[in-house]
Amino acid sequence: MWPAEAVLATVSAAALLGAPAGGLAFDPAESIDTAAITVRTSAGCPEPADSYHAVARGHGFPVDGQVVTAPTGAGLSRAEGFDVYFAQTMKDFATDNRTTLDGPYDVTVYCTNGFSGEVFATFSGSLTFTTPTTYRTGDVLAAAPPAAESARPPVGWIAAATAVLLAFETGRRYGRRSTTSRKG
Repeated sequence: MWPAEAVLATVSAAALLGAPAGGLAFDPAESIDTAAITVRTSAGCPEPADSYHAVARGHGFPVDGQVVTAPTGAGLSRAEGFDVYFAQTMKDFATDNRTTLDGPYDVTVYCTNGFSGEVFATFSGSLTFTTPTTYRTGDVLAAAPPAAESARPPVGWIAAATAVLLAFETGRRYGRRSTTSRKG
């Protein structure tokens, strides 16, 4: 996992670089602050990009923006638009920043080099909180087809694999201690 400083440095550099590549479609387009949000890019990332991340800017969020999707290459496409999943709900991000959601929040997906942080393209869109708990978006990509169900990452499988790895690591760390403490 990247330290927060590295992510913020990448975000700061990304704000200055990267050719605009297109827009974002939000799913759901209108909902509540506790909804799981996915954005779909209007096109794929250009060839040199091997990862992406997403940042939201708006009322109560850090000046450099709130990282809503940590740097990853999962699901990245060069041939067509792809889905980008927010790591938490907007309510969670607001709670983390000790603020209430109010007004527009600009969201930008950056196509980057995962090692250097160089930005090759950006996709932008916005959602507007009309109340602290409800938002709506513009119809940024009305003609964009929805993501095929088979193209979406197998979230259940990812969660199960994460649980297994976490259990393994916990057992490895604590199992070693209990084994060594019984010997002595």
